[in-house]
Amino acid sequence: MNRTVKRPARALHAALATLVASALALSGCAAAPSAGSAAGGDQPAVIKWAETNSLPNWDPVVTGATGVSIQLGAVYEPLLTEKDGEPAPGLVESWEYNDDGTAVTFTLRDGLTFHDGSTVDAEAVAFYFTRAKTQENSALLGSYSNIDTVTADDELNFTVHLKSVDYQVPYLLSVRAGFLTSQEATATPEAAATLNSQLPIGAGPFQVLEYVPESHIYLEKFDGYWNADEIEIDRIEISYGVDAASVVSGIQTGVYNFAQIGGAQIQQAKDADLDLVSDISTNWLVQFLNINRKVAPFDDERVVEAFRLALDQGAFVDRVLLGEGEVTHQIVPPTHLAFNDDLDTAFAHDPERAKELLDEAGYGDGLEVTLSTSPFQNVAFAELAQAQLADVGVTVTIDSDPNWAQGYFGKETAFSLYGWVGRNSPTQLLTEHFDVNGVLNLSSPYTTDAFQAAIAELRSTPIDDPAFVDRVKAANEIGFLDGSVIPLSSAPITWVKDPSISSNFQNGQGRLNWAGITIGE
Repeated sequence: MNRTVKRPARALHAALATLVASALALSGCAAAPSAGSAAGGDQPAVIKWAETNSLPNWDPVVTGATGVSIQLGAVYEPLLTEKDGEPAPGLVESWEYNDDGTAVTFTLRDGLTFHDGSTVDAEAVAFYFTRAKTQENSALLGSYSNIDTVTADDELNFTVHLKSVDYQVPYLLSVRAGFLTSQEATATPEAAATLNSQLPIGAGPFQVLEYVPESHIYLEKFDGYWNADEIEIDRIEISYGVDAASVVSGIQTGVYNFAQIGGAQIQQAKDADLDLVSDISTNWLVQFLNINRKVAPFDDERVVEAFRLALDQGAFVDRVLLGEGEVTHQIVPPTHLAFNDDLDTAFAHDPERAKELLDEAGYGDGLEVTLSTSPFQNVAFAELAQAQLADVGVTVTIDSDPNWAQGYFGKETAFSLYGWVGRNSPTQLLTEHFDVNGVLNLSSPYTTDAFQAAIAELRSTPIDDPAFVDRVKAANEIGFLDGSVIPLSSAPITWVKDPSISSNFQNGQGRLNWAGITIGE
């Protein structure tokens, strides 16, 4: 049975100034969703968001699902934000490196609070980093691998002390890895597990009004948000379990006014003259197969290369994405600064050579593997990979497991289907795929000395150094060639919206920016 989760009393008290919260506090019941969606008069501006799948977890420390930052960003604010691809002030208003690049001191804005009324201060930030680095199920261990300690210098200043020179820390903290959670709400592991994962409490533009897991979450504007004057949406109502095939018609009829779509839905939305929000340079989905180099048969490099040569990426774009994507042979789309031209020709589709390699590895009479996938993944990717690998003598059994995440993030699965969205920090996107404790490195703790040397050199390079981009590309090449990822396609994350919602989204990588968005104006 679904369980309704409401804001704790402290958060309700903070919202008594509004009629909605007053009614909620007096009656003990959650407010019903508004039927209105247009701004004007007393009518609230409401985003009615359709989603096919609910989030596995609302705690940014725990969840390893890379696409969830799109929704988490409505509740959690990163320490820094992103403007034109560069780190920009958010909860933090300024920062400064020490002379040798081994520490960076950040200054928080004064007077900030979390949704539960507790103070956003340096102690809360230091607590968050400690939790992310020590909590057993943390998905941020790889992202924070070069952070030694974080100290609260005074109420507003905190210093990130590094294990080695790293000029990418502001990038790292400007999206998902910088989402700050309430210290009070996560004071103990038990509190973090039972409160924050089910009733998220951050310092972002919206706070939770009502949450029914696997059904819906209703959010309302948080007046204590540092940039509240730019938030003109009153409420966001996200409905889960919406049939993907019905999303476009649901927006046409006004049941919803916002949704993420892909493939055939994109063409349906175009045919219906609905508005699309899409930019592959900021938000993308790279779909990939992931292998575990620690277990047979993938501990043999010849098998890894055979699998890479057996797959035809162009077919995934044409047949699964219906042309609404781009071919990529690496972990980033062609628009990304890490994109390496040499990698994109390294594994051209060659099924005959794949067969030869499998024969050399002792699998000339055939090979059987199980492809693990989440029920939330598009099974068409798995089925096409299954067919292409069958052409080279590999029999693939597809296992769609509701508990898929346990094996994947526990690094026990041998062969898996997954996807990922953008990261603002080049070092983070590389370490998450190729480093020890990388959340997307299925072979973890497997890594190579060559990659460690490349990532250390990249971290020590200031972002305005002329050599910076070349070192990003080099680290991408080294990590990928010895890594665990076989990309299938890249595609922009596309949202369809009612025309009444303004189109001036200034999104960052892996983040929807609601600042300045209006309805019906």
